Amino acid sequence: DSIQMSVIRVPFLDLTRHDEGLPHEAAEAFTRVLAGGKFILGPEVSAFEDEFSSYCGSEHAVGVASGTDAIVLALRALGISPGDEVITTALSAPPTAIAISLAGGRPVFVDIDPVTRCIDPGLIERSIGPRTRFLLVVHIYGRLSEMDELLRIADRHGLLLVEDCAQAHGARQDGRSAGTWGHAGCYSFYPTKNLGAFGDGGAVITGDTVLARRLRELRDYGRTDRDRLAEKG
Repeated sequence: DSIQMSVIRVPFLDLTRHDEGLPHEAAEAFTRVLAGGKFILGPEVSAFEDEFSSYCGSEHAVGVASGTDAIVLALRALGISPGDEVITTALSAPPTAIAISLAGGRPVFVDIDPVTRCIDPGLIERSIGPRTRFLLVVHIYGRLSEMDELLRIADRHGLLLVEDCAQAHGARQDGRSAGTWGHAGCYSFYPTKNLGAFGDGGAVITGDTVLARRLRELRDYGRTDRDRLAEKG
């Protein structure tokens, strides 16, 4: 007897299944936005910022246009200068390195730990030079980097620590959320992320009130009030 074989095509990603049950709730939110007429940085964004910062255990969350913008604005808000070196890992999506370059920095790649797949703390110090100013760690596949050791390295060398949390929504280490260890945590809400949007979006979380204020200015063209721009945002 011949055996009949059938082929079932399994899609790489089916966002329609992920979003089942959401249309009614989303329609209510869309209706609120349409009725209010505030399509940029309106009350829905403010409400999300409050909820997301609370979820992460951070004092502030600043909504931005994408995960790429989150990294660019975090680096700019922290005072990156042209040519500053940013130590990071190549095991990430291209926007990590692209964002460093867009902010005026130069990415310096350090290899990963073969077990965690995150940046190897033991290889970082040999790559630190006179132009090194930032350490940008990437939490990959929902697993946090070895933050205790990375904090010690950053403190020892006076580096500003930024976290790329684009793949770490909800991830925690020793009870602390991704993004709350360094000076700023950068999130993406690209549709394929753990917490995806209908479109694109991002956020920067921080416990620094001054940094949060600067991030809000930079995301809005550098505006300090309705009629004044302090810098190019």
